[in-house]
Amino acid sequence: MMEDVELSSDEEEDNDDEVSLIVLKRPDLIKRVVQDVEVITPSGREGKSAEEGKFVAKERSGHVKEYIEEEGLGMIIDKELGLVLFHLSTVWLGGTLCTDPQRAKTSLCLGSEVSYVVRSFQGEDYGCISADRVLHQAVSLWTGLKPESVLRVSLGEEVTRKLEDHRKTFMLYVRGEVFMRASLVRVPAEVAGYISSKIGILEYTDEERRKKNIVFHEDSVLIYGKKIRHYRKSLKLLMPVGLGVTVDARSVHVSGVKNCQYQAIAVLAGEWPRISPFPTLFPGGSGSTAPKFEMPADHTFYYLELGLEKKMQGHVEQFKSVLEGCEGRISYDWHGVDYIRSRDDFREWKYEMSGRETGYGEKRSYGPREVLDTFKSAGLVEEEIPREQVRVVAREVESRTWYSPEAWEHGGLKLKEEVKTENEADGETASKRRKVDA
Repeated sequence: MMEDVELSSDEEEDNDDEVSLIVLKRPDLIKRVVQDVEVITPSGREGKSAEEGKFVAKERSGHVKEYIEEEGLGMIIDKELGLVLFHLSTVWLGGTLCTDPQRAKTSLCLGSEVSYVVRSFQGEDYGCISADRVLHQAVSLWTGLKPESVLRVSLGEEVTRKLEDHRKTFMLYVRGEVFMRASLVRVPAEVAGYISSKIGILEYTDEERRKKNIVFHEDSVLIYGKKIRHYRKSLKLLMPVGLGVTVDARSVHVSGVKNCQYQAIAVLAGEWPRISPFPTLFPGGSGSTAPKFEMPADHTFYYLELGLEKKMQGHVEQFKSVLEGCEGRISYDWHGVDYIRSRDDFREWKYEMSGRETGYGEKRSYGPREVLDTFKSAGLVEEEIPREQVRVVAREVESRTWYSPEAWEHGGLKLKEEVKTENEADGETASKRRKVDA
């Protein structure tokens, strides 16, 4: 113990409120380990396989487009990159890596906005999915603030190995031709009638002015972006006969049923929602009819959800069972059906469904649209870093501070509550500002 240090005031006043300086000591050095992601100079190794890829440390953003597997692969849509493959095992929730795929999927429903870091792979192997021979893969993805350790974990050997397995699985699906081809993409059609309370027929006129029938089920319908169950009315009232719609459909041959060439995969009534079901464009294949989009002749649209085939086939079986007593001929049920016969009828329907009074038609089209739902090489030219040039390094740093619990017994300082609150508020504001600036 050190002796008390007498202060000048001790001799001048004699009272019980003595002030003594017990000890004045520098705070101890505090050591901590921090991990950085840094770019290193290539080691001179010649040749580089496509599987090494390109790593981009910059945070990107997109939306969950589609799930391929129930608890596994999915697709992100990015305005610049187009499609980005991801897996539910790489999802971060609440700042930690989520180990429950079902919880991750529940948290990231279709259309959810996500942030992610990406690796891009280029080579001839990817020519079957991209005209640019490229595949983008999310290394990690999250919502909200970026997790502190996301880069360190994402660049680990175990994660790298899993990402390779995910790519191989996806390419196996592609080469196995398991995805559902969309023969018609965003073509106009009209509600022709109903054969039951849940199944109806659309009439589509092809480029040669021939009329074709498209069978649809209420599960495939979106009215202003909402499912049928949202409106709590029957399909026959929500989708009047004569209503113009937009359709994605596949070619079908229904044995025992005459004059039905297509089955609807997605039926959009009203304006297209910002995030809506949309097929993916791959090179090759049998081709698709998509008059509203700019697409090469040798490309084909596909829906990637593996469980979709079983669901669509179930709807086909329902369709066949309803027509069993009609010798395969489509016979309409007009009971409880509503109609659109004039522009006024359409305006009334549109106001009831959307709450807006506007003109008869949808927004005018000014030519073919660009296809976003494909793997593109755009956006990575200046930012891409070879994977072999990225490493995580650990370094030890030392610091002293009076604002530490370890220093309190030696005269360390404590922040007043009101100061702490102000600092936290300033920090939060600065954090938000940094995120916006980035």
